Amino acid sequence: MSEHARQYLIDRFREDAHALRERVATMRRGVQVPGPDVTTSERMAEACDDVATVVSGVAAQDDATTIDQWVATLVTMLEDRQRGQTLHPAVRAVYAGGVARVREVAQAERRDESR
Repeated sequence: MSEHARQYLIDRFREDAHALRERVATMRRGVQVPGPDVTTSERMAEACDDVATVVSGVAAQDDATTIDQWVATLVTMLEDRQRGQTLHPAVRAVYAGGVARVREVAQAERRDESR
């Protein structure tokens, strides 16, 4: 996965974490917001940060063989974290979303390379 794609994923999950923290701040001001409660939203924000950290910890790769290895490494790491969240379905969903985004971005890069 290229550095551009890697940075996209990092930024995406950092932005999601920020949005969740904004949600928490809004709820703490007493504003009713549909969806997860404060504690769940905080856990989801932490999971988003964790996904960004995992992605940033794996070096970008530019050739097709190493892209597949990069994806496999990230997917394994994120799926392991997902399995560890048996008590928190919303947090598990963050990690599942990380897996899905990694696969989508890698697939898009493969399509771009074949053109």
